[in-house]
Amino acid sequence: MQYRINSPSVIHETIDDEVVIINLDKGHYYSLDGCGARIWKQVAGGVPVPAVIDGFEGERGEVETGIRDLVAELEQEALIVPADEGTPAAEPDASGPTAFEAVKLQRYSDMEELLLLDPIHEVDAQGWPHPDPAA
Repeated sequence: MQYRINSPSVIHETIDDEVVIINLDKGHYYSLDGCGARIWKQVAGGVPVPAVIDGFEGERGEVETGIRDLVAELEQEALIVPADEGTPAAEPDASGPTAFEAVKLQRYSDMEELLLLDPIHEVDAQGWPHPDPAA
C-alpha cells in the first residue's frame, strides 16, 4: 500500500535527523527521529510499505511489525492518507539497508490552542490579511 501526506492539513520539516510534523486541523505536533525519520520520508513520499520494510536490516518479523505499526499510527493521527489509485510508486531510499531500531511517534498537544488560533485558518482564496467573510 502507498500513502501520501495529508496536505494541506499536515506540514513537516526535517531538521538534522529529526522530522517535525504538524497537523494544523488538530493542533498537534509530532516528532520522529532515527529510523522513524527515514520511514516517514519514504512512506510520505509514496514508497510502498513493503519496499520500505525491505530497506531495513534486522529480524524480519520485528522490522515488519514495527514499520506497519508506525504506518497505522501515522494514518490514525491523520498525518498520512492512502495514495490515489494509479499513483506511480516512488523509488525506495537508495542509500542501502539500515539497521532497524524501535520507532516511537512522539505526540505533543501543548500548543494546540496556539496552532488552532492561527489566522491562516480563517482566510479565503485571497489569503491573509483578508478575513474570510463566511468565518
